[in-house]
Amino acid sequence: MKKEQTMPNFIEMEHNILDYWKQNDSFKKLVAKNAGHDRFKFLDGPATANNRLGVHHFWGRTLKDLTIRYNALKGRDCQYQNGFDGQGLWVEVNMEKELGLNGKPEIIKYGVDKFTNKCIERVAYFGKEITNQSIRMGQWMDWDNSYYTNTDENITSIWYFLKECARRGWLVRKNRPIAWCPRCGTSISEHEMSSSYHEVEHTALFVKLPVKGKNFKIVAWTTTPWTLSANVALAVNPEFEYVEVDYHGEHILIGKDRYKAVLKEDVPVVATYKGSDLVGLEYETCFPEISEQQFSHKVVAWDMVDNAEGTCVVHIAPGCGAEDFELGKSLSLSEICPINEQGVMLDNTGFMAGKKTTDVVDLVVDRLKRDGKLLYAHKYKHSYPYCWRCKTDLVYKLISAWYIKMDEIRPLALKAIEEVEFKPEFAKKRMIDWLNNMGDWNISRSRFYGLPLPFYVCEKCGKIHVIGSKEELREKAVNPALVDALPSIHKPWIDDIKIKCDCGAEISRVPEVGDVWLDAGITPFSTKKYFTDKNFFNANFPSDYVCEMIEQIKLWFYSLLIMSVVLTGKAPYKKVVTYQYVKDENGGEFHKSGGNTLEADVIADKVGADVIRYLYASSSPANDMRFGFSLTDDARRKLIAFWNVYTFFNTYACIDNPDIVHFTPSEKDLTITDKWLIQSINKFIKTSDANYADDKCFLVVKDFEKLVDDISNFYIRANRKRFWKSENKVDQLAAYWCLYYAIKSMIRVMAPVIPFLSEHIWQNLVREVEPNEAENVMLSGYPTAIYDKDFGDILENAAVARDVMSTAQRLRNENQIKVKQPLKKMYVAGGANTVKVLEDFDSIIKSELNVKELECVKDDSLFNDEYLSVNFKKAGAVLKGNVQALKNELASVSDWSKIMSDYKTGKVSVGHFENLDSELFNLEKKPRQDFVIAHENGNTVVLDINLDPELYMEGLYREFVRGLQVMRKEADFAIDERIKASFETCDEQLKAMLEKFGDKIMQEALICQMCPSLSAAKIKKSVEVGDGEIIVSLESK
Repeated sequence: MKKEQTMPNFIEMEHNILDYWKQNDSFKKLVAKNAGHDRFKFLDGPATANNRLGVHHFWGRTLKDLTIRYNALKGRDCQYQNGFDGQGLWVEVNMEKELGLNGKPEIIKYGVDKFTNKCIERVAYFGKEITNQSIRMGQWMDWDNSYYTNTDENITSIWYFLKECARRGWLVRKNRPIAWCPRCGTSISEHEMSSSYHEVEHTALFVKLPVKGKNFKIVAWTTTPWTLSANVALAVNPEFEYVEVDYHGEHILIGKDRYKAVLKEDVPVVATYKGSDLVGLEYETCFPEISEQQFSHKVVAWDMVDNAEGTCVVHIAPGCGAEDFELGKSLSLSEICPINEQGVMLDNTGFMAGKKTTDVVDLVVDRLKRDGKLLYAHKYKHSYPYCWRCKTDLVYKLISAWYIKMDEIRPLALKAIEEVEFKPEFAKKRMIDWLNNMGDWNISRSRFYGLPLPFYVCEKCGKIHVIGSKEELREKAVNPALVDALPSIHKPWIDDIKIKCDCGAEISRVPEVGDVWLDAGITPFSTKKYFTDKNFFNANFPSDYVCEMIEQIKLWFYSLLIMSVVLTGKAPYKKVVTYQYVKDENGGEFHKSGGNTLEADVIADKVGADVIRYLYASSSPANDMRFGFSLTDDARRKLIAFWNVYTFFNTYACIDNPDIVHFTPSEKDLTITDKWLIQSINKFIKTSDANYADDKCFLVVKDFEKLVDDISNFYIRANRKRFWKSENKVDQLAAYWCLYYAIKSMIRVMAPVIPFLSEHIWQNLVREVEPNEAENVMLSGYPTAIYDKDFGDILENAAVARDVMSTAQRLRNENQIKVKQPLKKMYVAGGANTVKVLEDFDSIIKSELNVKELECVKDDSLFNDEYLSVNFKKAGAVLKGNVQALKNELASVSDWSKIMSDYKTGKVSVGHFENLDSELFNLEKKPRQDFVIAHENGNTVVLDINLDPELYMEGLYREFVRGLQVMRKEADFAIDERIKASFETCDEQLKAMLEKFGDKIMQEALICQMCPSLSAAKIKKSVEVGDGEIIVSLESK
């Protein structure tokens, strides 16, 4: 067994372990060991192979890895396939930045073929980068078999799904306004927008539009001035009341519930109208000169008009908003789309033509002012959607897009998740709410590098062909050779392939690509051989476990569910585990633009991968967590606490070389603390097993921390002498045996969380003590009880004993009595079980608290003096102004014996006050001289702090030995090294102490020779002892 260093170098250790795992094929051996056992079916949510991962991305990867590792320890045959998202807008946007391009026109100019190849290269590069980062973080996966969503296999699997949707009548193409990114030039689906909102300030306008045949103008409100170019109607609520008011000599019409808030002053009301009375009125729109606006504009009824803000009159532009569109559709209103793909106003929008929607606000305000149609403009703060990739604010644009209809799929999905377990449980409610409210799924995008939608629309006969496989494409292709020659199923090459319609026409594919969540959602089928090996698929579907951020409820978990119920009628997963957001140390989000992104492997080489994993594992997934260096420092300290337990064993075992393998202690060989340790370890093994299975690794870590603290501050403190100077070799071996199997079991339990430290200890400790043990810690399996015996209530009893010790230690601290100073006696009064507990732990308590005797007593009456104080409330009612005089009399009492005797009869006489009722007093207690008392957790602890000369001198001896041990450590003497020493002091009391305890001092400090002086001392310093000092010189033997 190699002697360990006091302070671990986690970074060096982890790189050594990585080399060991690689050289010894540790992962492959684990896979082989569990092959054919009970299957743990795992599906990885694909990380986007688009950039290196920040450390904040590794909460999920840590949770996934430790869950798989736990199941592997339990002997299960686990799936280890990692996933990478390999196409879509997220890759395109970063490729644009890399190439210095900005938007679709520049991509077309650059060349779609070159752009696609660059995207494919980027994905391959960052797939390798993320793989290396993940390996550095200790994640075990079959890295040579990662799946990518940009492969032909994944793409054609989605084609099959889409063909099935078409067969069942769930695939439709329709025109409607949808969220649109003007920079990327593509639509954004509802589920992609769910977490992409931010607070922005826009210019909002109150416009006043003349009503034909009336003497008033009707006031409407908009937060998107550019959409006024597409106005087709004004909507009022038929049930609301509207008022015509005289506003600075002009009559305007506005909702009765809103006119005061809008006008911000008192104005006379001229007339009141019901909303239904206004329906049908014709008004002059904002810009009647625009060619698209030259038709009759009327007021319409709409019960969705509310009175929360605005004017209770809504500007309707069906081409610019989903709700407006639905109203317009029901009323056959015109649908005007005033912008192109880049968010630029079309040529037919008059004075706005050629300008971006963000640049026309001032122009609109000026034109409305000129025409007398602006009531006023103001700044308005609201939550507004933005593109989740490029961060550009979205607009709503009327487009023709492809949708999967949800009405018939929704009940299938809701039924399928009834049996699915969600962790935390509130995540299931979110999924149900999302399914109930989710609209039709917009699956088409107007971009380049993505899933090419397999839709071919015949312009001659109108038939829609949906291709379901590459083979079907070859069969229907005009030129099948082009299919065989495809470098990959992507634009632009796929667009060269035409197919023959049944009517004889040659038709091209639609230009759109698919939503990226189709790519990730099909992975249970593309990766689990649904199309090629049904036996394999059935053995690995549905997945036992999927784990991603909570936001994936509306994204990946949703797309997985929808695609699975379409193809199988079942949910694709049995358990969904979610976690919240990782924030920086100050509570902010991690962003490259914010300069606070920390690359995972770089940080691992600063603080250690185990430290990062430990921090993540210790956090409840139900809450946001923070990551920063003060937090990693805290995690590191906790791991060092465990390291110290291990190195304590290692230090003494390297000296004694105990034969643990050939020794099993009988019950009589075990001390009370041995039994406590065995029971504690067995409980930790059992509860951790349950917590891992319940996806509560944070409780495993919590229990681990408590156990480490208990072993350090209870077991080792109480048993230190058994390891290095025990004369009873069986007793010493029993101590080694218990601590060894405790450490061995702890690293096996914690291997999923801290695989590097666990492996290091396994190799340097376990494999040295037990050469025939498993080659690595992951091959050892999950531990079972280390001793086949239940020791009853020992944990509860030990807790009582430790409470007593903690209370006594507090009394020492409060009274400034060092623990090195022996005390004569300690008394304890407690519950019925206390006597038995103190008998069992008698020697431990006396040793730890440095008291000579321990006695159980009925109560603390023997150690208290009783006295009285004034009950001011009751005495005041009787004595009035004489209460203070009574207080003074009590303060002057020197002998309470007679007064306390009188008190027990119910009458008290003190000073000139006679026969007062005892209820006028409070009975008080104070410790007698030389006793200190504390009450805690139902126990009363009393210390006799009277120090006779003998106790005091023993205290000096213990204090001096402690000083010698510190000097040995400072001089870096080996723990078992014999040394020479010289002591000098002028203090007579210290001279007497040295004379009396000289032999014990030499024994404790491993001094083999006392010398008058040492000329070659390795260390020389003054050691303060009591009120004096001793000059100490130490030298190697």
